Amino acid sequence: MNVALQTPPVVDVPHAPMPQGCQALWLRAADGTRLRTIVWTALFAGISNVRGTVFLFGGRTEYAEKYYEVIGELIARGFCVATVDWRGQGLSERALADPRKGHVGDYVEFDSDLRAFMGEIAPSMPRPWIGLAHSMGGNILTRAMHDRSDMFAAVVLTAPMLGLRLGNRYVAAAVKAAAVIGNSIGLADHYVPGASSRANDEVPFEQNILTHDGARYEIHQSQIRTEPALGLGGATYGWLAASLRSIRKVLNAKYLSAIRTPLLIFQAGDDQLIDRDALAFVTKHIVGAEMIRIEGSHHEIMIETDDIRAQFWAGFDDFIARKVPVLKI
Repeated sequence: MNVALQTPPVVDVPHAPMPQGCQALWLRAADGTRLRTIVWTALFAGISNVRGTVFLFGGRTEYAEKYYEVIGELIARGFCVATVDWRGQGLSERALADPRKGHVGDYVEFDSDLRAFMGEIAPSMPRPWIGLAHSMGGNILTRAMHDRSDMFAAVVLTAPMLGLRLGNRYVAAAVKAAAVIGNSIGLADHYVPGASSRANDEVPFEQNILTHDGARYEIHQSQIRTEPALGLGGATYGWLAASLRSIRKVLNAKYLSAIRTPLLIFQAGDDQLIDRDALAFVTKHIVGAEMIRIEGSHHEIMIETDDIRAQFWAGFDDFIARKVPVLKI
């Protein structure tokens, strides 16, 4: 087993209690990158009548603690939960000397993280296994569904990063060209224009485009203030180029048609980051895929206001009850 013996830290702040029964572990990806994982098992979390395991995957900049509320709600539904900080964010190892740079060389590195996580953690978790991912995590999980159709019994994606809103076609072309050129001239580890080391703890709520919920936004700011190592700033040319390559790979009718995992996509009605046409294309070309549009939601559907989150949970519960029949609400 490739799990290290040391116990990684976890962050607890007022108004955002860690669900009981947390077990934090380090593991290493194939290239040696150290990843932080946290699991809630039936024994330690006190779950009776276990319904399976939800594997939770965050988006760019995100970390396990941000989803404590969601994890608690999953546990209350009878699920064991396991999550991982992707390389380069949370408390997992970061590739660059400046830890605030959001960087990856290629999404095969994230694929490696997922293989290590599922290979080490999943075998001890009860089936059926359900994937739940947000934004960038949704891109990574789509790749996994294509390559390993038997990995999950069902998958739920919120605002998956399967297409970016880049403005009109001229702006989009300029962004894509900049990503390619920037990497080719040695700027892969430099911030893209307009990006900086500012993490969410330094962005006022009034300027955010992620959620309408000020209280939940403040909790996440507080988590980063308590443990600055959780914070992540803007993306590098390397991350942008890698993301565009992965989107181009996934956003292909033949590629998508090979996916057979039951899939539900949540689209945020007021999302300023994700291209809605791309999500419609994905839903059309994955056999049996479903999509729910939540009007009025910003990008972070699971971190939104109570009324929006209620719509998410209603859709999640219905989908799982229908697509994973062994699980009953």
